[in-house]
Amino acid sequence: MAFDSIQIRFKNIKEWQSSLTNTRVVPFVESYFSVIKSCIEDIRTEYFWVFASFLKLDKFDFDYIPEQFEKDQMHVWYTTHPLGGLNQEGNILLIPTKQFKEQLKNLKFLRDYKDINYHAELDLWQPPCPRVYFKLKSPVDDYNKSDPMFYKWMINNDLQGVYKPNFYPSFWEDVKLYSWGKTKDIMLVPYKENIKQFYDFDRTMHFDFEYDVKPMDIIFISYDEPSAETSYNKLKEKYPRAKWSKGVQGRTLAYQAAAMMSETEYFFAVWPKLEIVDTFDFSFQPDRMKHSCHYIFNAKNPINGLEYGHGAVLLYHKWLTINNTNPGIDFTLSQPHETVPILSAINHFNETSLMAWRTTFREVVKLNMLKPTVESRYRLKKWCELGTGKNAEWVYKGAQDATEFFNKNSNNSVELHKSYELDWLKEKFKTIS
Repeated sequence: MAFDSIQIRFKNIKEWQSSLTNTRVVPFVESYFSVIKSCIEDIRTEYFWVFASFLKLDKFDFDYIPEQFEKDQMHVWYTTHPLGGLNQEGNILLIPTKQFKEQLKNLKFLRDYKDINYHAELDLWQPPCPRVYFKLKSPVDDYNKSDPMFYKWMINNDLQGVYKPNFYPSFWEDVKLYSWGKTKDIMLVPYKENIKQFYDFDRTMHFDFEYDVKPMDIIFISYDEPSAETSYNKLKEKYPRAKWSKGVQGRTLAYQAAAMMSETEYFFAVWPKLEIVDTFDFSFQPDRMKHSCHYIFNAKNPINGLEYGHGAVLLYHKWLTINNTNPGIDFTLSQPHETVPILSAINHFNETSLMAWRTTFREVVKLNMLKPTVESRYRLKKWCELGTGKNAEWVYKGAQDATEFFNKNSNNSVELHKSYELDWLKEKFKTIS
């Protein structure tokens, strides 16, 4: 007598009809365990087969009968073919009905079954998961644009030629995203329609894996700072990959010119006024699982002691930067961004009276424009106090002038936006210095 069988049907992949006459076809929902539990009461034979619809099983021996000492075991077949991808939690199961029912109440996962016999099969065919090589510009877009498949490899385009892990997803429990390596440049991702980021998947599993990670470019951006050349040479000596973008008129154009110099999809922006701290090494990498965004590190203010993103090293997304043609009063905050609580530098914005005044003026205007929070109010309070250090009095004056300017123009966004440009700030400084 032939055993009952359950063929589990998967979407977005070619399927094969069962060669068995007494097969019940059911859709994959959550896990093999969930499917089997929903069907177990309909099983009428001593054993029953469970297998996936994506398997071509025309050569598989469905006449297999367990030996007497194996009669209570669950039998699982998996492929060892080098193109198939290895996972011992295979997709063909022969399950003893009575023993499975007896253990069911104590099972949380299918693998919790008391005795499982794993069978390696070199010639067992299963479809390989296709590869999609993504650009760091937007891994999620490359995923959404590729053909729908029940699983697909997402691999950083910089890793072409690197052997992917010998791995195949397991369906014994609920579907999950798998990732490899410290930057997750290799992922095995299940199908989901129009995701916003890979964090949209509730369950993930991560593995160690070695591969080279390409560092992001460093672009030094200067305007009229007297110490620019000295600062750049110091940066270049320690980080030879640094490049210099200088003297571009207009803040937006300056950022975009720097972006055009970058040969990587993200780039670190460094300003002449920054003294990079020893603990910051420009090795940070954007989160492959997250939507495209800029990353803002921390900098320390030597006048008032504040430590937050103002004036810090930034990791800009190259293409967001280039496409940001009509920013708000803050270029970086006008697009998706994330703060990274890592100290990058000491912000010596107080090198000259002009730099001290215009930097403070601009930041105090921005802080006044924000929706008030405990944090923003505290920062504003510290900026408006007389601090200590070189040109501290010009910092104080910049805060007072900015407060007066904001109060006068609080309902005039066009006027407030003038503080965005360094040339306007320079001209305004001339009128009060």
